[in-house]
Amino acid sequence: MNEIAEQMLRTQLQIIALQEIRWKEHGQIKKNTYSLYYSCSEQATGHFGTGFIVKKEIEKNIMSFTPINEKTCTIRLKGKFHNITLINVRAPTEEKTEEEKDKMIFKEHKIEYQSMILY
Repeated sequence: MNEIAEQMLRTQLQIIALQEIRWKEHGQIKKNTYSLYYSCSEQATGHFGTGFIVKKEIEKNIMSFTPINEKTCTIRLKGKFHNITLINVRAPTEEKTEEEKDKMIFKEHKIEYQSMILY
């Protein structure tokens, strides 16, 4: 995680979506120069996990972080003219069948639409 944070601080990136975090549950870790928001499995570690790493300068613009499950999370940012919702979804890999991919995509979109209020 520190390597990603160092790269972010060297560049002009303000927020990075992360996948394969592989921790347990969900939460936030605050450091001096960045914060990490993550959404992982409630039961076990070692599989999946999504999140966002955010520079300290824009943390004041975070309206909400929503951990949906170990494969999906959202973060909502206050913008100058419009608010912005970023969605981080872990998609199936190439080794999955087309049927499994379609099923996962439908399931994730259904979760997203039910979990978010966009305005």
